[in-house]
Formats: sequence, C-alpha cells, structure tokens
Amino acid sequence: MAWLCLAPLVVHGQHARPLTEPIVIKVIRLDQADAERLASVLRPLLTKDGLITAYAPTNTLIIRDRASLVKQLVKVIKGPSSDP
Repeated sequence: MAWLCLAPLVVHGQHARPLTEPIVIKVIRLDQADAERLASVLRPLLTKDGLITAYAPTNTLIIRDRASLVKQLVKVIKGPSSDP
C-alpha cells in the first residue's frame, strides 16, 4: 500500500479554503475481492471531494479523500484483522 498526502494551496488562481484535514491518496492491491465491484460499493461513502478508482489489470483500488475517511475505508477493506 502507498500513501500520498496532498495539500492544495491555490485553486484556479484563487486561494482554496483551508482544509481541516489533509487529502490523501491510498493505493490498495486486492487479493480476495474484485476492485471494480468494491469501488462501486464504497463510492457512496466518500465525501463530495473524494474519488475512488478501480484499476482492473492489477485489481487495485485508488482512493483519494480526507485522511480519516481513507483510514476508515482501509479498515473496512482489510477487515478487523488489519488492526495492529
């Protein structure tokens, strides 16, 4: 899995409203679920700024949203055994 943190400062030449929480991108390769099907199930859980994409050739999900929500979605995807 990979994490990428984005913090946009300017949108279309104007300052964006301050983020209360960073936007992150998480890449998750799936072994026991279909990425396209899971993306369609998880999509309604995203914020209005969120995005989830399935990359079928590698059965991978790419999720972009608020850090706390992405963390919760990873727990849902990985199951309770993923907690340290």
